[in-house]
Amino acid sequence: MDIELKTDFRIDDELSMRAWREDDVDAALDIVMRNREHLHTFMQWMTPEYSIESAQKFITDGIASRLERKTLGLALFRGDKLIGSVGYSFDWPVRKTEIGYWIDKDEERRGIITRACRMMIDYAFDELQLNRVEIRCSTENRRSAAVPERLGFRKEGVIRQSEILNGKLHDFNIYGLLAEDPRLW
Repeated sequence: MDIELKTDFRIDDELSMRAWREDDVDAALDIVMRNREHLHTFMQWMTPEYSIESAQKFITDGIASRLERKTLGLALFRGDKLIGSVGYSFDWPVRKTEIGYWIDKDEERRGIITRACRMMIDYAFDELQLNRVEIRCSTENRRSAAVPERLGFRKEGVIRQSEILNGKLHDFNIYGLLAEDPRLW
Protein backbone atom coordinates (compact mmCIF):
# COMPACT_ATOMS: atom_id res chain seq x y z
CA MET A 1 0.00 0.00 0.00
CA ASP A 2 1.58 3.27 -1.13
CA ILE A 3 -0.63 5.84 0.54
CA GLU A 4 1.31 9.06 1.06
CA LEU A 5 1.74 9.73 4.78
CA LYS A 6 -0.14 12.73 6.10
CA THR A 7 2.22 15.12 7.92
CA ASP A 8 -0.15 17.73 9.41
CA PHE A 9 -2.93 17.15 11.93
CA ARG A 10 -5.21 19.65 13.69
CA ILE A 11 -6.45 18.37 17.06
CA ASP A 12 -8.43 21.50 17.99
CA ASP A 13 -8.15 25.29 17.76
CA GLU A 14 -4.99 25.30 19.91
CA LEU A 15 -3.33 21.93 19.37
CA SER A 16 -1.70 20.56 16.25
CA MET A 17 0.89 18.02 15.15
CA ARG A 18 3.18 18.12 12.15
CA ALA A 19 6.18 16.21 10.88
CA TRP A 20 9.47 17.22 12.42
CA ARG A 21 11.55 19.62 10.30
CA GLU A 22 15.25 20.46 10.29
CA ASP A 23 14.52 23.92 11.72
CA ASP A 24 12.94 22.32 14.84
CA VAL A 25 16.33 21.35 16.31
CA ASP A 26 16.69 24.26 18.74
CA ALA A 27 13.10 23.97 20.00
CA ALA A 28 13.50 20.18 20.37
CA LEU A 29 16.70 20.58 22.38
CA ASP A 30 15.09 23.26 24.56
CA ILE A 31 12.02 21.21 25.50
CA VAL A 32 14.04 18.05 26.10
CA MET A 33 16.53 19.87 28.34
CA ARG A 34 13.74 21.59 30.30
CA ASN A 35 12.14 18.17 30.81
CA ARG A 36 15.36 16.22 31.44
CA GLU A 37 14.29 14.81 34.82
CA HIS A 38 10.73 14.21 33.65
CA LEU A 39 11.86 12.26 30.55
CA HIS A 40 14.83 10.53 32.14
CA THR A 41 12.75 7.99 34.04
CA PHE A 42 10.99 6.35 31.09
CA MET A 43 12.70 7.45 27.85
CA GLN A 44 15.81 5.42 27.08
CA TRP A 45 17.11 8.09 24.68
CA MET A 46 17.22 10.69 27.49
CA THR A 47 20.81 10.27 28.61
CA PRO A 48 23.16 12.62 30.45
CA GLU A 49 24.96 13.09 27.13
CA TYR A 50 21.87 14.40 25.30
CA SER A 51 22.99 17.40 23.21
CA ILE A 52 22.27 19.54 20.16
CA GLU A 53 23.85 16.73 18.12
CA SER A 54 21.38 14.26 19.67
CA ALA A 55 18.44 16.48 18.75
CA GLN A 56 19.81 16.97 15.24
CA LYS A 57 20.26 13.21 14.77
CA PHE A 58 16.72 12.53 16.09
CA ILE A 59 15.23 14.93 13.54
CA THR A 60 17.47 13.98 10.61
CA ASP A 61 16.97 10.24 11.18
CA GLY A 62 13.24 10.78 11.68
CA ILE A 63 12.87 12.64 8.40
CA ALA A 64 14.79 9.93 6.54
CA SER A 65 12.73 7.20 8.21
CA ARG A 66 9.48 8.99 7.31
CA LEU A 67 10.56 9.27 3.68
CA GLU A 68 11.23 5.51 3.73
CA ARG A 69 7.77 5.01 5.34
CA LYS A 70 9.27 3.25 8.38
CA THR A 71 8.09 5.82 10.93
CA LEU A 72 6.11 9.02 11.20
CA GLY A 73 7.37 11.34 13.92
CA LEU A 74 5.25 14.37 14.74
CA ALA A 75 6.02 17.46 16.77
CA LEU A 76 3.09 18.39 19.04
CA PHE A 77 2.28 22.10 19.39
CA ARG A 78 0.08 24.40 21.43
CA GLY A 79 -0.08 27.35 19.05
CA ASP A 80 3.54 27.85 18.00
CA LYS A 81 4.99 26.32 21.18
CA LEU A 82 6.46 22.82 20.96
CA ILE A 83 5.00 20.75 23.82
CA GLY A 84 5.80 17.14 22.93
CA SER A 85 6.04 14.41 20.36
CA VAL A 86 3.81 11.64 19.03
CA GLY A 87 4.84 9.08 16.46
CA TYR A 88 4.30 5.80 14.68
CA SER A 89 6.62 2.96 13.80
CA PHE A 90 5.18 0.83 11.01
CA ASP A 91 5.13 -2.86 10.16
CA TRP A 92 3.42 -2.62 6.77
CA PRO A 93 3.35 -6.36 5.88
CA VAL A 94 1.47 -7.09 9.13
CA ARG A 95 -0.56 -3.85 8.79
CA LYS A 96 0.28 -2.61 12.27
CA THR A 97 1.83 0.37 13.95
CA GLU A 98 3.08 1.24 17.40
CA ILE A 99 2.37 4.69 18.82
CA GLY A 100 4.89 6.38 21.10
CA TYR A 101 4.58 9.74 22.84
CA TRP A 102 5.91 12.16 25.42
CA ILE A 103 4.81 15.59 26.58
CA ASP A 104 6.18 18.56 28.51
CA LYS A 105 5.58 18.04 32.23
CA ASP A 106 3.67 21.35 32.39
CA GLU A 107 1.16 20.02 29.81
CA GLU A 108 0.35 16.73 31.54
CA ARG A 109 -3.09 15.90 32.94
CA ARG A 110 -4.97 17.83 30.25
CA GLY A 111 -5.87 14.89 28.01
CA ILE A 112 -3.65 16.13 25.20
CA ILE A 113 -1.87 12.85 24.56
CA THR A 114 -5.14 10.92 24.72
CA ARG A 115 -6.70 13.23 22.12
CA ALA A 116 -3.59 13.10 19.92
CA CYS A 117 -3.54 9.29 20.08
CA ARG A 118 -7.26 9.13 19.29
CA MET A 119 -6.57 11.11 16.13
CA MET A 120 -3.60 8.90 15.25
CA ILE A 121 -5.65 5.74 15.79
CA ASP A 122 -8.43 7.00 13.52
CA TYR A 123 -5.83 7.89 10.89
CA ALA A 124 -4.16 4.46 11.17
CA PHE A 125 -7.40 2.53 10.75
CA ASP A 126 -9.46 4.79 8.50
CA GLU A 127 -6.87 6.18 6.10
CA LEU A 128 -3.83 3.90 6.30
CA GLN A 129 -6.04 0.81 6.46
CA LEU A 130 -3.91 -0.74 9.21
CA ASN A 131 -5.30 -3.61 11.25
CA ARG A 132 -3.54 -3.16 14.58
CA VAL A 133 -2.28 -0.34 16.79
CA GLU A 134 -0.02 -1.06 19.75
CA ILE A 135 1.11 1.04 22.68
CA ARG A 136 3.91 -0.21 24.91
CA CYS A 137 5.06 1.35 28.15
CA SER A 138 6.91 0.50 31.33
CA THR A 139 4.69 -1.18 33.92
CA GLU A 140 5.89 1.57 36.27
CA ASN A 141 4.64 4.37 34.01
CA ARG A 142 1.03 4.66 35.17
CA ARG A 143 0.38 7.95 33.34
CA SER A 144 1.45 6.46 30.03
CA ALA A 145 -0.57 3.27 30.64
CA ALA A 146 -3.68 5.35 31.34
CA VAL A 147 -3.74 6.51 27.70
CA PRO A 148 -4.43 3.13 26.04
CA GLU A 149 -6.69 2.15 28.93
CA ARG A 150 -8.85 5.25 28.37
CA LEU A 151 -8.93 4.53 24.64
CA GLY A 152 -10.23 0.98 25.02
CA PHE A 153 -7.07 -0.92 24.18
CA ARG A 154 -6.79 -4.46 25.52
CA LYS A 155 -3.85 -5.14 27.78
CA GLU A 156 -2.41 -8.19 26.05
CA GLY A 157 0.47 -8.97 28.30
CA VAL A 158 3.71 -7.97 29.93
CA ILE A 159 7.14 -8.45 28.43
CA ARG A 160 9.41 -9.03 31.38
CA GLN A 161 12.70 -7.12 31.70
CA SER A 162 12.51 -5.97 28.10
CA GLU A 163 14.21 -2.56 28.23
CA ILE A 164 16.76 -0.72 30.30
CA LEU A 165 15.49 2.64 31.46
CA ASN A 166 17.53 4.84 33.77
CA GLY A 167 19.99 1.97 34.31
CA LYS A 168 17.28 -0.47 35.40
CA LEU A 169 15.51 -3.32 33.61
CA HIS A 170 11.81 -2.62 33.16
CA ASP A 171 8.86 -4.86 32.40
CA PHE A 172 6.68 -3.46 29.60
CA ASN A 173 2.90 -3.59 29.18
CA ILE A 174 1.67 -4.29 25.67
CA TYR A 175 -1.69 -2.82 24.72
CA GLY A 176 -3.39 -3.61 21.42
CA LEU A 177 -6.37 -2.30 19.50
CA LEU A 178 -7.63 -3.93 16.30
CA ALA A 179 -9.51 -2.22 13.51
CA GLU A 180 -12.50 -4.48 14.31
CA ASP A 181 -12.52 -3.50 17.99
CA PRO A 182 -15.04 -0.87 19.11
CA ARG A 183 -13.67 2.62 19.51
CA LEU A 184 -14.76 4.36 22.70
CA TRP A 185 -15.11 7.80 21.14
